[in-house]
Amino acid sequence: MDGERRPTAVEQADQKITSEVNNERDSWPVRLIGAASEIGDQPQMRMICAATVAVGIAQRDAYLAGAGVRMLAAHTLATWAKSRIKAVINRRRPKDGDDPRVRQGDSDRHEENSFPSGHSAGAVAVGEAIARAYPGHAVFARGAALSVSVVQVPRGTHYAGDVLAGIAIGLIAERVSNAAIDSAVQWAERGFAKRQRGISDDGATPVIRRAVALSSPRIQQNGEDVGSSQPAPDSPEFIALAHP
Repeated sequence: MDGERRPTAVEQADQKITSEVNNERDSWPVRLIGAASEIGDQPQMRMICAATVAVGIAQRDAYLAGAGVRMLAAHTLATWAKSRIKAVINRRRPKDGDDPRVRQGDSDRHEENSFPSGHSAGAVAVGEAIARAYPGHAVFARGAALSVSVVQVPRGTHYAGDVLAGIAIGLIAERVSNAAIDSAVQWAERGFAKRQRGISDDGATPVIRRAVALSSPRIQQNGEDVGSSQPAPDSPEFIALAHP
Protein backbone atom coordinates (compact mmCIF):
# COMPACT_ATOMS: atom_id res chain seq x y z
CA MET A 1 0.00 0.00 0.00
CA ASP A 2 1.68 3.20 -1.19
CA GLY A 3 1.53 6.62 0.40
CA GLU A 4 1.87 7.79 3.98
CA ARG A 5 -1.71 7.92 5.26
CA ARG A 6 -3.19 4.80 6.74
CA PRO A 7 -6.83 3.90 6.00
CA THR A 8 -9.36 5.42 8.39
CA ALA A 9 -11.71 3.28 10.45
CA VAL A 10 -14.52 3.98 7.96
CA GLU A 11 -12.33 2.97 5.02
CA GLN A 12 -11.27 -0.20 6.80
CA ALA A 13 -14.89 -1.10 7.54
CA ASP A 14 -15.76 -0.42 3.90
CA GLN A 15 -12.94 -2.73 2.84
CA LYS A 16 -14.05 -5.47 5.23
CA ILE A 17 -17.68 -5.37 4.05
CA THR A 18 -16.62 -5.45 0.42
CA SER A 19 -14.04 -8.23 0.82
CA GLU A 20 -16.64 -10.51 2.36
CA VAL A 21 -18.71 -10.53 -0.82
CA ASN A 22 -16.36 -9.86 -3.73
CA ASN A 23 -14.48 -13.13 -3.26
CA GLU A 24 -17.31 -14.63 -5.32
CA ARG A 25 -16.80 -12.31 -8.28
CA ASP A 26 -15.62 -15.17 -10.51
CA SER A 27 -18.68 -17.35 -9.79
CA TRP A 28 -21.15 -17.71 -12.65
CA PRO A 29 -24.13 -16.07 -10.86
CA VAL A 30 -22.13 -12.92 -10.10
CA ARG A 31 -20.63 -12.85 -13.58
CA LEU A 32 -24.07 -13.25 -15.15
CA ILE A 33 -25.74 -10.58 -13.02
CA GLY A 34 -22.70 -8.35 -13.43
CA ALA A 35 -22.90 -8.59 -17.22
CA ALA A 36 -26.60 -7.70 -17.09
CA SER A 37 -25.82 -4.72 -14.86
CA GLU A 38 -23.81 -3.14 -17.67
CA ILE A 39 -27.13 -1.73 -18.84
CA GLY A 40 -26.46 0.85 -16.13
CA ASP A 41 -23.34 2.13 -17.90
CA GLN A 42 -23.49 5.62 -19.35
CA PRO A 43 -23.94 4.88 -23.10
CA GLN A 44 -26.64 2.27 -22.49
CA MET A 45 -28.58 4.49 -20.10
CA ARG A 46 -28.52 7.42 -22.50
CA MET A 47 -29.73 5.17 -25.33
CA ILE A 48 -32.67 4.04 -23.18
CA CYS A 49 -33.57 7.66 -22.37
CA ALA A 50 -33.28 8.75 -26.01
CA ALA A 51 -35.34 5.75 -27.17
CA THR A 52 -38.09 6.67 -24.71
CA VAL A 53 -38.24 10.19 -26.15
CA ALA A 54 -38.25 8.83 -29.72
CA VAL A 55 -41.05 6.34 -29.04
CA GLY A 56 -43.12 9.04 -27.35
CA ILE A 57 -42.73 11.32 -30.37
CA ALA A 58 -43.48 8.51 -32.84
CA GLN A 59 -46.64 7.57 -30.96
CA ARG A 60 -47.61 11.21 -30.40
CA ASP A 61 -47.57 10.49 -26.69
CA ALA A 62 -46.44 13.76 -25.12
CA TYR A 63 -46.42 12.29 -21.62
CA LEU A 64 -44.07 9.44 -22.61
CA ALA A 65 -41.79 11.81 -24.51
CA GLY A 66 -41.75 14.15 -21.51
CA ALA A 67 -40.86 11.25 -19.22
CA GLY A 68 -37.96 10.43 -21.53
CA VAL A 69 -36.73 14.02 -21.36
CA ARG A 70 -36.85 13.93 -17.56
CA MET A 71 -34.99 10.61 -17.52
CA LEU A 72 -32.30 12.07 -19.77
CA ALA A 73 -32.03 15.24 -17.68
CA ALA A 74 -31.69 13.27 -14.43
CA HIS A 75 -29.04 10.99 -15.94
CA THR A 76 -27.12 13.93 -17.40
CA LEU A 77 -26.99 15.74 -14.07
CA ALA A 78 -26.01 12.57 -12.18
CA THR A 79 -23.26 11.83 -14.72
CA TRP A 80 -21.96 15.38 -14.49
CA ALA A 81 -21.88 15.26 -10.68
CA LYS A 82 -20.09 11.91 -10.40
CA SER A 83 -17.60 12.98 -13.10
CA ARG A 84 -16.74 16.16 -11.19
CA ILE A 85 -16.03 14.09 -8.07
CA LYS A 86 -13.98 11.49 -9.93
CA ALA A 87 -11.91 14.31 -11.43
CA VAL A 88 -10.55 15.28 -8.00
CA ILE A 89 -10.77 11.98 -6.06
CA ASN A 90 -8.78 8.78 -6.56
CA ARG A 91 -9.68 5.42 -5.10
CA ARG A 92 -8.42 2.08 -6.32
CA ARG A 93 -11.06 -0.46 -7.28
CA PRO A 94 -11.25 -3.53 -5.02
CA LYS A 95 -10.28 -5.94 -7.79
CA ASP A 96 -7.26 -3.81 -8.73
CA GLY A 97 -5.54 -3.60 -5.35
CA ASP A 98 -5.95 -3.81 -1.60
CA ASP A 99 -6.17 -0.07 -0.94
CA PRO A 100 -9.50 1.35 0.28
CA ARG A 101 -8.20 4.90 0.82
CA VAL A 102 -10.10 7.82 -0.70
CA ARG A 103 -7.38 10.21 -1.86
CA GLN A 104 -7.19 13.58 -3.52
CA GLY A 105 -5.98 13.16 -7.09
CA ASP A 106 -6.73 13.69 -10.76
CA SER A 107 -5.96 10.30 -12.29
CA ASP A 108 -8.19 9.32 -15.22
CA ARG A 109 -7.19 5.65 -15.08
CA HIS A 110 -10.18 3.34 -14.75
CA GLU A 111 -8.65 1.37 -11.88
CA GLU A 112 -8.19 4.58 -9.87
CA ASN A 113 -11.75 5.88 -10.35
CA SER A 114 -13.73 3.72 -7.97
CA PHE A 115 -15.38 6.58 -6.05
CA PRO A 116 -18.26 7.19 -6.57
CA SER A 117 -20.06 4.47 -8.55
CA GLY A 118 -21.20 5.87 -11.89
CA HIS A 119 -23.39 2.84 -12.59
CA SER A 120 -25.26 3.48 -9.34
CA ALA A 121 -25.64 7.22 -9.90
CA GLY A 122 -26.97 6.88 -13.45
CA ALA A 123 -29.24 3.89 -12.83
CA VAL A 124 -30.82 5.39 -9.73
CA ALA A 125 -31.39 8.76 -11.40
CA VAL A 126 -33.19 7.14 -14.34
CA GLY A 127 -35.06 4.70 -12.11
CA GLU A 128 -36.37 7.54 -9.95
CA ALA A 129 -37.48 9.48 -13.03
CA ILE A 130 -39.43 6.45 -14.27
CA ALA A 131 -40.95 5.89 -10.83
CA ARG A 132 -42.09 9.52 -10.68
CA ALA A 133 -43.65 9.44 -14.15
CA TYR A 134 -45.22 5.98 -13.79
CA PRO A 135 -45.91 5.22 -10.11
CA GLY A 136 -47.43 1.88 -11.07
CA HIS A 137 -43.99 0.74 -12.24
CA ALA A 138 -42.06 2.31 -9.35
CA VAL A 139 -41.21 -0.99 -7.65
CA PHE A 140 -39.76 -2.45 -10.84
CA ALA A 141 -37.84 0.71 -11.77
CA ARG A 142 -36.32 1.17 -8.34
CA GLY A 143 -35.64 -2.55 -7.94
CA ALA A 144 -33.77 -2.67 -11.24
CA ALA A 145 -31.73 0.42 -10.33
CA LEU A 146 -30.88 -1.01 -6.92
CA SER A 147 -29.84 -4.33 -8.46
CA VAL A 148 -27.51 -2.57 -10.89
CA SER A 149 -26.00 -0.69 -7.94
CA VAL A 150 -25.62 -3.49 -5.38
CA VAL A 151 -24.05 -6.02 -7.75
CA GLN A 152 -21.07 -3.71 -8.25
CA VAL A 153 -19.78 -4.76 -4.81
CA PRO A 154 -19.55 -8.55 -5.36
CA ARG A 155 -18.17 -7.84 -8.83
CA GLY A 156 -15.23 -6.12 -7.21
CA THR A 157 -15.67 -2.97 -9.28
CA HIS A 158 -16.68 -0.79 -6.32
CA TYR A 159 -16.58 -0.65 -2.56
CA ALA A 160 -19.89 -0.50 -0.72
CA GLY A 161 -19.18 3.16 0.10
CA ASP A 162 -18.77 3.96 -3.60
CA VAL A 163 -22.19 2.47 -4.30
CA LEU A 164 -23.86 4.37 -1.46
CA ALA A 165 -22.34 7.62 -2.72
CA GLY A 166 -23.55 6.87 -6.24
CA ILE A 167 -27.09 6.15 -5.02
CA ALA A 168 -27.14 9.46 -3.13
CA ILE A 169 -25.97 11.33 -6.24
CA GLY A 170 -28.68 9.69 -8.35
CA LEU A 171 -31.43 10.54 -5.88
CA ILE A 172 -30.38 14.18 -5.58
CA ALA A 173 -29.83 14.60 -9.34
CA GLU A 174 -33.32 13.34 -10.19
CA ARG A 175 -35.00 15.66 -7.71
CA VAL A 176 -33.00 18.71 -8.75
CA SER A 177 -33.49 18.12 -12.48
CA ASN A 178 -37.22 17.43 -12.05
CA ALA A 179 -37.70 20.65 -10.04
CA ALA A 180 -35.79 22.62 -12.69
CA ILE A 181 -37.94 21.21 -15.50
CA ASP A 182 -41.14 21.92 -13.56
CA SER A 183 -40.05 25.54 -13.04
CA ALA A 184 -39.18 25.94 -16.74
CA VAL A 185 -42.54 24.48 -17.82
CA GLN A 186 -44.48 26.75 -15.46
CA TRP A 187 -42.58 29.81 -16.72
CA ALA A 188 -43.28 28.86 -20.33
CA GLU A 189 -46.97 28.24 -19.62
CA ARG A 190 -47.34 31.66 -17.98
CA GLY A 191 -45.69 33.35 -20.95
CA PHE A 192 -47.85 31.46 -23.43
CA ALA A 193 -51.01 32.33 -21.52
CA LYS A 194 -50.13 36.03 -21.63
CA ARG A 195 -49.51 35.90 -25.36
CA GLN A 196 -52.81 34.12 -25.86
CA ARG A 197 -54.64 36.85 -23.99
CA GLY A 198 -52.91 39.44 -26.15
CA ILE A 199 -52.31 41.72 -23.17
CA SER A 200 -49.96 41.88 -20.20
CA ASP A 201 -51.01 42.07 -16.58
CA ASP A 202 -50.01 45.71 -16.13
CA GLY A 203 -49.11 48.21 -18.83
CA ALA A 204 -50.48 46.87 -22.12
CA THR A 205 -54.21 47.40 -21.55
CA PRO A 206 -54.15 51.24 -21.70
CA VAL A 207 -52.06 51.03 -24.87
CA ILE A 208 -54.57 48.70 -26.49
CA ARG A 209 -57.46 50.94 -25.44
CA ARG A 210 -55.79 54.03 -26.89
CA ALA A 211 -54.87 52.29 -30.13
CA VAL A 212 -58.41 51.01 -30.65
CA ALA A 213 -59.90 54.44 -29.93
CA LEU A 214 -57.56 56.18 -32.39
CA SER A 215 -58.08 53.63 -35.15
CA SER A 216 -61.88 53.45 -34.91
CA PRO A 217 -63.95 55.04 -37.68
CA ARG A 218 -65.35 58.48 -36.73
CA ILE A 219 -69.05 59.31 -36.83
CA GLN A 220 -70.14 62.43 -38.69
CA GLN A 221 -73.45 64.19 -38.06
CA ASN A 222 -74.35 67.33 -40.04
CA GLY A 223 -70.71 67.66 -41.04
CA GLU A 224 -69.44 67.57 -37.46
CA ASP A 225 -67.29 64.89 -35.78
CA VAL A 226 -69.32 63.52 -32.90
CA GLY A 227 -67.12 60.57 -31.82
CA SER A 228 -65.97 57.08 -32.51
CA SER A 229 -67.99 54.12 -33.70
CA GLN A 230 -66.25 52.00 -31.03
CA PRO A 231 -67.11 52.04 -27.31
CA ALA A 232 -65.26 54.63 -25.26
CA PRO A 233 -61.99 53.29 -23.79
CA ASP A 234 -63.33 53.53 -20.26
CA SER A 235 -66.82 52.24 -20.99
CA PRO A 236 -68.05 48.88 -19.72
CA GLU A 237 -68.50 47.77 -23.33
CA PHE A 238 -64.85 48.38 -24.17
CA ILE A 239 -63.59 46.78 -20.98
CA ALA A 240 -65.60 43.68 -21.80
CA LEU A 241 -64.10 43.71 -25.30
CA ALA A 242 -60.52 44.11 -24.07
CA HIS A 243 -60.95 41.41 -21.43
CA PRO A 244 -62.92 38.56 -22.99
